[in-house]
Amino acid sequence: MNGDWKAFRPAIWLGMLGIVVLLVLNVFVGIALIGGALGVGLRIQSGRRRAARGLPVRTRRPRRR
Repeated sequence: MNGDWKAFRPAIWLGMLGIVVLLVLNVFVGIALIGGALGVGLRIQSGRRRAARGLPVRTRRPRRR
């Protein structure tokens, strides 16, 4: 299903946590968490777009030893 919001749950939870921390504890940490939520959401969306076009989903390169 293309419009499934469940794929974005990590970004949603991170954003909610960022708002709570922003309001209750520390402004700078809250802003950092909200920025992280945006980054996670963009990463999920780009992976879904790549999968829809039939391109391989990006993974991390293996570490060189």
